[in-house]
Amino acid sequence: MADSIYDTCYCKYFNRFYSLCPKHRLMAQMEATPETDLEEDPDYGWVNLPDIILEDVFTLLYPKERHQASMVCHHWYQAFYSPRAWETFIFKGRVLTKKKFHPMKGWVREVCPRKTQVCLQKLGFLFKRIIIAPTCDFYSLHVFLSILDSFLEMKPLPVLNTFHFTFACESRSHAGKNVFGTGGKILEEITSLISRIKGLKNLTLRQLLLDVCDLVDMLEPALQSSAETLTRLELINCSKIKHPIPGIAQFENLQRLVITPQHLDDEVVLLLAGMGLLDLRIIQDQYTCDAEHVSADAWRLVKESAPFMRVTLEVRDLCTDKLLLQPHAPVHRIIFSSPYSLVAEEDILSIIHYYHQTLHTFAQVGWPRKHGSRSFHNRGDEMLVSLIRGCPKVRTLSIRERISTATLLILAKECRGLKKLLVRQNALLKKRDWPKQSEWSKSFYDWLNVTSRSYDLVNKEVTKIIGYPWRPLRDEEFKWLRV
Repeated sequence: MADSIYDTCYCKYFNRFYSLCPKHRLMAQMEATPETDLEEDPDYGWVNLPDIILEDVFTLLYPKERHQASMVCHHWYQAFYSPRAWETFIFKGRVLTKKKFHPMKGWVREVCPRKTQVCLQKLGFLFKRIIIAPTCDFYSLHVFLSILDSFLEMKPLPVLNTFHFTFACESRSHAGKNVFGTGGKILEEITSLISRIKGLKNLTLRQLLLDVCDLVDMLEPALQSSAETLTRLELINCSKIKHPIPGIAQFENLQRLVITPQHLDDEVVLLLAGMGLLDLRIIQDQYTCDAEHVSADAWRLVKESAPFMRVTLEVRDLCTDKLLLQPHAPVHRIIFSSPYSLVAEEDILSIIHYYHQTLHTFAQVGWPRKHGSRSFHNRGDEMLVSLIRGCPKVRTLSIRERISTATLLILAKECRGLKKLLVRQNALLKKRDWPKQSEWSKSFYDWLNVTSRSYDLVNKEVTKIIGYPWRPLRDEEFKWLRV
């Protein structure tokens, strides 16, 4: 009877682990051995799992589930207090909450101060990263921030070096969508909290949408506490309108900066180049306001003063705007992760003109919003081939739009230096729809006609050309692709 109870407890948490990571369930099924052999193995059983697997499971569970799992057996109790299980603390949903009755609202969940204090007292010394996810319960958010701020004032967390905060700036109701910024008490708690984290290495602030008057002193607490230690900074839509932030250049050892274009201008870019920044990522999303690009003269000076700087342009989330190109910038990567992103012909021509000597990665990731046309004249096959021809240094090419097998073969032939060629299997059309070009020989044209009529032949030829085993990716694989 006791064994069946224990098996039920073990299975409960591993079923959640497998639901979050289906890959591990498939591997477990593939590597399964007959039950009779397992029963004879003295190391078989949930209680004898390796510590590293238990830590993986605990990192995927909510804090309440981790506490429940720790009461299953002594082995799991020890895994509960492992540093790896608590190195990342995420505040979201029902974490550290309890039910409370309000006369006007009824039963609601609010952050429990006692739970929060006990959690910080007993487990806070293990936290390396604190991530605050978007939440519409601003009262609970304020309570958690104030408790964490007071705790850090009395007892700093020794290994905490990362703080991520994302504000829920959008609400939906019957009247429609409403976008607003933060400020007031929440902004005061955030700035006070940042000032108390000494030796911060990674700071992320997203969707604050502040007024200009609040934005002026936003980075002062971070400069006072972590000016020499901060290496990664992410500022996404910190203001509602265009407002450059030259104070970024005061972080002496900054290596990566992720920022939206409304916070950049010629002065900021030149300051970043002077401090030796290596990785600059310019992001656009659905909350990014209208902004202008940095001047071409400023980018030319950046190339001279900071030859090792690499710039990434990315359109992400649900952004429907066109990619804001930075003329003559040292752009190393261009990424389209928004499902609404479409690459127009004029964009390809501008990319070739501006970045033909620097572009190494051109990637479309995620699923598109629309299937796209099957007609050759309405697809972007010719534009992609022009891009590869015009930017010979491209080493990573990821395509989510519909292309034909003939186009895939031409891309592989044109750019022999490709190290990663990623294509969706469901977007690959078995077609030979290219008209004969004047520079093609008869043997090449015949080879293209024959090979493009079979998926197997295409896979073999692409494998032969690029020099490693190749196949198109299934949609599930392409969905989780990271470049």
